[in-house]
Amino acid sequence: MSRPATPTPFHRQGARILDKSGVNLLQLAEQNNFNVKRVAEILGFTVIQLQRHVESAVGLKPKDLFCNHRALLAKRMISEGTNLHDISEKLGYLYYSHFCTDVKKFFGISPKQLERKLRPE
Repeated sequence: MSRPATPTPFHRQGARILDKSGVNLLQLAEQNNFNVKRVAEILGFTVIQLQRHVESAVGLKPKDLFCNHRALLAKRMISEGTNLHDISEKLGYLYYSHFCTDVKKFFGISPKQLERKLRPE
C-alpha cells in the first residue's frame, strides 16, 4: 500500500530554493559547510525526509544539489581571483584533493585549468 504524496515544503524562486518559512536552502547549506545531516536537523527533517522533499522540488538529491552549488560558487570565486586553496577552505572542504575532484567532475577540467580559462593572462 503506497502512502499519499505529501506536498514538498520547498519551492523554487528563480535560482533560490526556499522552504515554507522563506529559508533559502542553499544559503543554509553554505552556513553549515554543505552538511546534509546538519541542514536536515535545522529544518526539522530526517536526512531521508529532506532527500525526498528536495528531490520532489528540484529533481536532485541534497548532496548533489549542494555539490553543484559548491562548484558554481568555486567558479565565481576563481573568476574573482581568489586563491584555489582558499576557495577549497572557504567552501568547507577538508582536503584540497576533494575540492579538485568535485570541480573536475562538475566542469570536466581541473580547478587550475578552470582558473586559466576564466582569467587568461
